[in-house]
Amino acid sequence: MSKKGHYLPHHHNNHILLKKILAIICIALLSANTYAQSKAKPKEKANTSSGQVAPPVPQVTSPVPQVVVEKTNSNDIDRVIAVVNREVITEQELRTRIDIVSQQFLEAKKPLPSKDIVLKEVFERLIDESIMYQESTMSGIRVLDQELDGILGNIANQKNQTVEQLKAATEKSGMRWDKYRQNLRREVMIARFRERSVESKIKITDAEIDAFVNSQIKRSQNPETVNSQGPDMIDVAQILLPIPTGASSSEIATLKAKAQTIYEQAVKESEFMKFATQLSSTDKSVRVQDLGYRTVDRLPQIFIDATKGVDSGGLAPQVIQSPAGFHILKVLDRKSNGSDQAAKTNKSDSIFITQSEVNQMMLTVKQGMNEEDIVRKLKTFREQIRAKTAKFTDIAKKYSEDPNVLKNSGYMGWISPGQVPPEVDVALSRLNPEELSEPFQTEYGWHIVQLLNRRQAEVTGAQQKEYARAALRQSKLLQANEDWIRELRDNATIELRPPYTIAK
Repeated sequence: MSKKGHYLPHHHNNHILLKKILAIICIALLSANTYAQSKAKPKEKANTSSGQVAPPVPQVTSPVPQVVVEKTNSNDIDRVIAVVNREVITEQELRTRIDIVSQQFLEAKKPLPSKDIVLKEVFERLIDESIMYQESTMSGIRVLDQELDGILGNIANQKNQTVEQLKAATEKSGMRWDKYRQNLRREVMIARFRERSVESKIKITDAEIDAFVNSQIKRSQNPETVNSQGPDMIDVAQILLPIPTGASSSEIATLKAKAQTIYEQAVKESEFMKFATQLSSTDKSVRVQDLGYRTVDRLPQIFIDATKGVDSGGLAPQVIQSPAGFHILKVLDRKSNGSDQAAKTNKSDSIFITQSEVNQMMLTVKQGMNEEDIVRKLKTFREQIRAKTAKFTDIAKKYSEDPNVLKNSGYMGWISPGQVPPEVDVALSRLNPEELSEPFQTEYGWHIVQLLNRRQAEVTGAQQKEYARAALRQSKLLQANEDWIRELRDNATIELRPPYTIAK
């Protein structure tokens, strides 16, 4: 079966840990990532200590075809299971990668998803890599043997090994050294192709930085440092139609039309939240959120732009689209504190922002479970922590599926407004120190958070611009990556051999 640029959506929440592990082990246990870290130019970043803030790095996932594998009894040693443009993928390659993924889950002490899910995700990743590699080859990207030897030396040094020791360890793990070198060369080419095609084209202007600082950062300063009356507050609710990971252009167009129909219905409704709640109860693809009272620095910029000039009780004039999906926004209320000066630039370059010290844990919905099971489990954890029969960090280390949990046991440290998903900001805004939130959902999974403390942190003018540049770049990079992968897929021919077939 041959499909031109074919891919189908699948639930990102269910497989986020698997996807992140696949991204980490693109080939040969971190070899390409090690190269990228050792050779890449320094990226814009800021330290979260001493009042400096750094934006979150969005997880960029590639849209990939979903497959169904029927069970067969085959004695084939290494048969071809897919043809991607001019390159083949063999069953042995698939099994080898599955073994690596399984080992990563074992080392992370995480339960491995079902075999079908692992097989699908790994197979999809191999197809994605094949398309990017072939495109990098056609674009003229090459990695010479001498250069590859240097990269191998860097990898060995980071492992406190010689190249010979690295070779021996690789072959002991079951991978031939020539195959290791081949995979490394391949991943370096893909990384360079991505940098040339996407990352190098991301441009941030001084005007964009200044606008971001004024609208997103300077309004987050401590109201007492500007005007005792404090900044204005806005209460926004939304109906969200998420765009599934890997959705095709036609699927996105259908979703947009659906959002427009809902918007036209919402215009006629006097009670927006009642209408939205009823809608979500009958259509599980629709999400409803009341973001609560927030200053504008704690709202996404597209929300600020869409609701500009909209009075209390009014709808944003149109449906807006973000990488997350289609949003229908309602301004439930505005609280004006008469603080025109609060929105103006402080005379000093430095400002003060409120930071929160946070613990958090996350669970995803796996096959055989439902959201009610997850919520019930998180509520049990919450009560154990409140009763002091268990520590938050101990439970998070044992159960949380946040990929960073092995490093931090659920401790996020000090975070700034806008540094985490909006739902986390909303949950924290309702807590006093030492309190725990109720379970809530983001695009990544279900969470509970614990607010440990709050503080006012100084951010200098230079740090504001550094943060703005990094945040703007990450935002643009997310969309650019999605567009790039979608374009590659639209021009790819994927033929899956039985028993591997595209899901109908």
